[in-house]
Amino acid sequence: MNSAPWFVAPRSNWGESRITLDAGESHHALKVLRVAVDDIIAVSDGRGSVARCAVDRVDGGTVGAAILETAHHPRRVPELVVYQAAGKANKADGVIERLSELGAAEVWVYESMRSVVRWDDAKRGRLERRWQSIARSAAKQSRNPWMVDTSAPLAWPELVARVAAEPLAAVLWEEASLPLRSALAEPAGRVALVVGPEGGLDRGEAEALAGAGARLVSLGPMILRTENAPLVAASVVLYHYGLIG
Repeated sequence: MNSAPWFVAPRSNWGESRITLDAGESHHALKVLRVAVDDIIAVSDGRGSVARCAVDRVDGGTVGAAILETAHHPRRVPELVVYQAAGKANKADGVIERLSELGAAEVWVYESMRSVVRWDDAKRGRLERRWQSIARSAAKQSRNPWMVDTSAPLAWPELVARVAAEPLAAVLWEEASLPLRSALAEPAGRVALVVGPEGGLDRGEAEALAGAGARLVSLGPMILRTENAPLVAASVVLYHYGLIG
């Protein structure tokens, strides 16, 4: 299925023997990729299942396909989770996109003391929809059977509560001396990374996260931009556990 055009359809669009693409995916298939009846396509549900399908119906701009075979791909272990502080402009968009392509399981944006942006409820809803669309596109581009989980921005108390529940959490902090690689346990089923905003985490915030059970770690002497740090840290984690490289 590596050469077949790749699409994402939620499980509700799957029948026992057929899959129907939604309006957005159908438009992409017909108008961009010029998919036609009898073409072979790959369809993922974003939760690990991928079906090889033959397009057999184009009706009113909607693509329907018969399932030829299916396969399920388990998540890679450890699952990588990234908590990214809100940044200026659309920096979070790029972080979600690139971490999705690297195979992160979850990416959550949060508000910290030094975050330069704040959102009302309406903007949170728009951001959630946009980030989920970005995650979907990234899964298609990278042919990842698992679509990254992301949602509306987290408030600070929500972040601390989530970090406290993580089995292994590491906070990137410029004042830390412990190398990230030294904080990685063997074996690990799930690894969470917390990345601060422009200007870094406030000391009180770092100490609160440490109090929640996270380890304060360093990526080295260089100061990285908030949108670059998660990519470097994620690559370190994935390489350490043999998932890339």
